Amino acid sequence: MGDKVNSAARNNHYVPQWYQRGFLSSSSNNLHYLDLCPDTKTLPNGRVITMNDRKSLPTSQCFYEEDLYSTFFGQYINDEIENKLFGELDDTGSRAIRAFINEDMSDWHNHFTNFFMYVDAQKIRTPKGLNWIRDHYLELDQNRLMMEMQAIRTIHCTTWTEGVREIVSAKNSQIKFIISDHPVTIYNVACPPESDLCSYPNDPAITLKGSQTIFPLDMDHCLILTNYEYAKNPKTEDPLEKRTNARNFRNSLVRTDTFIRTRLLNEVEVQSINLIIKARARRYIASSQKEWLYPEKHLQLNWSEIGQVLLPPEEELWHYGGETYVGYEDGSSSYHDAFGRTTPENTYLNKPKRKGKIGANDSCICGSGKKWKKCCRDKTDAERPASNVRSIRERNLAFCRGIEKILGLTDYKTWEDVRREFNVEHVKQIHEHFSFLWPADTDLISLLPKPDNTHRAVYTGIIDPRTITEFAVSSTLYFDEILIQNPFMNPKGVKPDDSPTESPHQFLQQTLKNVVLILTLEPYIATGYINFIPDPLFFDEHLRSEMMNMAKERTKGMKIEDKDKVIMEWLHNDDFKRAHNMLPRSSQRALYKEAMPELSDVKIEELLTYTENEKKRDPLTLLQDDIFSPEDGRQLIIMSLSPNFEMSLYIAQLTGAFIITDNQIRWKELMGAQHTEYGMVTYDWSELTTCIGQFNYILNNHSDVVFQQRQAGKLGEIRKVFRDIYSVIQSQTSSEIIDAAKERLIQQLSKAYEKSTAELKVGDNDDYFGTFTCVIPKGGIADNNIQRLLLSSGSENYLNNVPMIIFMEHIHSDVKNTKSK
Repeated sequence: MGDKVNSAARNNHYVPQWYQRGFLSSSSNNLHYLDLCPDTKTLPNGRVITMNDRKSLPTSQCFYEEDLYSTFFGQYINDEIENKLFGELDDTGSRAIRAFINEDMSDWHNHFTNFFMYVDAQKIRTPKGLNWIRDHYLELDQNRLMMEMQAIRTIHCTTWTEGVREIVSAKNSQIKFIISDHPVTIYNVACPPESDLCSYPNDPAITLKGSQTIFPLDMDHCLILTNYEYAKNPKTEDPLEKRTNARNFRNSLVRTDTFIRTRLLNEVEVQSINLIIKARARRYIASSQKEWLYPEKHLQLNWSEIGQVLLPPEEELWHYGGETYVGYEDGSSSYHDAFGRTTPENTYLNKPKRKGKIGANDSCICGSGKKWKKCCRDKTDAERPASNVRSIRERNLAFCRGIEKILGLTDYKTWEDVRREFNVEHVKQIHEHFSFLWPADTDLISLLPKPDNTHRAVYTGIIDPRTITEFAVSSTLYFDEILIQNPFMNPKGVKPDDSPTESPHQFLQQTLKNVVLILTLEPYIATGYINFIPDPLFFDEHLRSEMMNMAKERTKGMKIEDKDKVIMEWLHNDDFKRAHNMLPRSSQRALYKEAMPELSDVKIEELLTYTENEKKRDPLTLLQDDIFSPEDGRQLIIMSLSPNFEMSLYIAQLTGAFIITDNQIRWKELMGAQHTEYGMVTYDWSELTTCIGQFNYILNNHSDVVFQQRQAGKLGEIRKVFRDIYSVIQSQTSSEIIDAAKERLIQQLSKAYEKSTAELKVGDNDDYFGTFTCVIPKGGIADNNIQRLLLSSGSENYLNNVPMIIFMEHIHSDVKNTKSK
């Protein structure tokens, strides 16, 4: 803890003085310091004058701001960020920069990690960098801002180290490199300073192919980092397209000695780099000579022409790219390609670019199954899922076909045949097929739908074939698209003892359940009513680690709600009964005799016959007697409440969705994440949510019935109203417009509800009533931890919050028996 206000170090240098000294000439102790937006002063006579824009100042008076890193605790100011965090970073960073100014490769290797960690920290420690962080959160006080800065201060390192690394020299030039108040500068040929991607405090993302990073090491040396694909083909690659495997916080294998150092720049080339640095500065630049501060006086080049100097020499690119195989002492090996992928590319998943003009009624290139005119035609590139690889839907349908072939369903086997013959080879093959379709290097975010005004919901709850139809499937009658997390485990992400391919016997029962689930949902997947997404955690180790830590902290002292207990106990009892029924007949006989010794042998045989018939009737029961064999008799029963709180928000914000749940635990967590102002939650749409909550909505537990109703266009009117509601609540701000919209939407919903009760009558097809408790807080549902995950995800297009959440439950307080049908 620092001392009281007056004794703490208040002047925080965001460009450290030791770094500034690298831009001083040997004959001077001062820098020429240029203010690009000088202050103005209004004189008594009304005349406005501009203050001096250039001064000669020592490094102690350049590039600092009062209390930029200070944290406040009442009357105390804590200066540990400046002294401890940046003190250590500046110490290791200064030595690393000196190492790379020199040409000793052993020093490069020793300081490689510290070098890039310093460059990354330098990018986000400036006022511009801190404002960039602040813009990605709903609210951050100074203390929280400092915490978030520390959490993401190595966000760019992986991308930089995997690119083409060059250090150019100005030693032969009379003009030297200048320094700015944001020393780590991003240049993209397609993003001039006036473009949207360059609006303050933003820079073009470094994961864009054409984004190049400029960082002067001193007045004579400048680091230039270029994405490999763009360096190889700058004329043909789209500079605004994401680079391959564009993920942050990822382990990678690169050579530490591959730096191109062959170029000695002339005056025009140095001025070109200086012009880029000046154009992307926040307010201040500095140099040893005042003439160097005005490169625009000597250059008549447009933005794309200026950037030609940044391209690395073509003849030096052979140092980069290719594939690396590593063998280890224990006999294992690993694979790494130029983009950090650890498995060879699965070419089966690639799709050729569609040739010619796409017709309005052609199937969409994104693989959604919808017509082009109703899907991606009118969306921007940022709103479209990737179209160069197979979509989530296409992979799910391929997985279903694979399952059907593996189990013999394509050969007209009955489900009873499948359950009787189901074995460890089936488990193995099914999960190998899943792993083939979803390799560890999959860029899942590029495949997910984007915020595009589609009426889309993320379902979070128990993922089980016995319960999924009750609300998650039924909700497709009311909402256009439902995202549900696929419970299949990817074997590449777990230890051999816990792997369905290495230890398959224990997964027999759970795999059968999951197969029933996906085959039940197959028609919904094919039509796009349900988007069955894999677990995002499998594809991102950093995301998994962060989420697990957050969840561990969040669940301390958590209690299960009574209604959730009823459902979980019912599922547990059902699993227990099924496990009992799958015991060998001899084991069941022994159990009956032990529990009820008074029963005769005849009665016990009758019980065994009843159990056998019950086994045949239950589609989730395996029909073998060796499931619980003495050698490996255990069966893993996985109860999946997915996605969890953190991933529900993460997926919803990435996809522009709201959240629906039928789970009390999840609902309580979501309600606790409502945005507050001065500690209070504000509801601008309370009359509308009251109207939504007063109706009894018709639901059905039969997936085939619900599908037929949706296919027939049933409840189309009420879906349209919910679609309008979700669109309006995201776009209206003034109280007058909100009041008018509420009145209109309430009237439309009431009429649509009346029509829905006429279309579907309870009593037909085992219909039943449910209620929707809707919450639309001002500022939505948000959590700073999730904002950090989104910032780290590499996605540039996501919601700042989840605008709406809905809790679905039966109209009666008692929980409906959800026996599988």
